[in-house]
Amino acid sequence: MRHIQLPSLRESPRGRAFELCAAAMTAAGKFVFTDWLEYQLPYTVGAIIFWAAYVMLRHKADESVVRRWGFRHAGLREAAVLSGLAFLAGGGFCVGYALISGEALVNWNLALLLLLYPAWGLVQQFLVVALLADNLMALMRERTPEFVVVMVAALVFSAVHVPETELMIATFFLGTATTLIFFRTRNLWMVGLLHGWFATLFYFLVLRHDPLTPLLEAARF
Repeated sequence: MRHIQLPSLRESPRGRAFELCAAAMTAAGKFVFTDWLEYQLPYTVGAIIFWAAYVMLRHKADESVVRRWGFRHAGLREAAVLSGLAFLAGGGFCVGYALISGEALVNWNLALLLLLYPAWGLVQQFLVVALLADNLMALMRERTPEFVVVMVAALVFSAVHVPETELMIATFFLGTATTLIFFRTRNLWMVGLLHGWFATLFYFLVLRHDPLTPLLEAARF
């Protein structure tokens, strides 16, 4: 049996196209398993396990590929500063909206989700900025302006949240910010954290929705 060399697969156009297709299938799975079949917990856990296994497999084969995806220490400080500024803007909006509207959902699940959501945020940002945006830029051989790729990544990320208008708007701006930060710093850790924290505040303070409750209820069965 012929053994597939993962590093060469990643560097080839075929490998990049494969990753784009795998990311697209993960996004499509959201509509099938979460929106249609209402299997949000199995889908979320399954996606995390699949992509974590893929990253670990690639890390074992070629550490440089994983660093190129943003799993590295380099750029961490700058990414922390830029992500912190983005979080102040986005989180400030959420807090301001809650104060002005006089309505917000605040319970212990908010604190728990601030701890848990960054893991899922990291997976989503890996798909959006490392696999989608970075591979698009590479396949275009950098002939396409960075701004165009950023907009494509943000629009795709927004489209995944159809038909929830508020989430589509929020994820468009989040996707724009995280892709810009990633291209600037090549660090994925902080944009994953930014995603998790902003999404938590947006759900509780703007949408007044606790996304953790249905997951915990599903886990009991």
